[in-house]
Amino acid sequence: MRIRDLILPEDKIFFTLFKEMTEKIAEASSILNEITHELPEGTEKAHKVRQIEHLGDEITKKIFDQLNESLITPLEPDEIARLAPAFDDVLDKIDWVTHQICNYGIPVSNDVLKEYSYLILLSSTEISLAVESLSTLKNPDAVKTHVVEISRLYNLSNELLSRAILELFKTQDLLMIIKLKDIYEGMAKVMEKSNDVGHALIDIVMSHT
Repeated sequence: MRIRDLILPEDKIFFTLFKEMTEKIAEASSILNEITHELPEGTEKAHKVRQIEHLGDEITKKIFDQLNESLITPLEPDEIARLAPAFDDVLDKIDWVTHQICNYGIPVSNDVLKEYSYLILLSSTEISLAVESLSTLKNPDAVKTHVVEISRLYNLSNELLSRAILELFKTQDLLMIIKLKDIYEGMAKVMEKSNDVGHALIDIVMSHT
């Protein structure tokens, strides 16, 4: 008998909280995408991302509080303890790069910023879908499919970073080179943390099937 067959109904709170976290990630990603398409307007939306990040911190705390109180959990305790901060890391990095863009006063957007934010948005969608599939584990292949897509998007983001940095150093504005390079690398970090979530999800699926 698998551990999931022993779950008490009240312990499904973990998946509810995971879903809330993925919704916050998706919401923050959407705002970041809007900002990169609206520059130099839209920077006032950064405070919304900061608020979402704070809510994410509260959800993460709830997960660990519940973990300390639960005798039976839907996943192994160490798996929950790995997933919760992985989600939080993604949200933290989205908040960080959003404020980088706004604080640096980027005067106009460009294709790289738009493409990067779109990759982040797509990745957040795949994370949400993967977690939704994980909540039943009746179809582990669905989780794997979404994780594969997260990995593919991550690889695309690495390729984008390489191209973007090369193009950036062809320009003459040294200050803008420094600012944009920092932002691009911040966006790359979001994708890296999203990929870490994918690794955690696939490890969980493999251990429960």
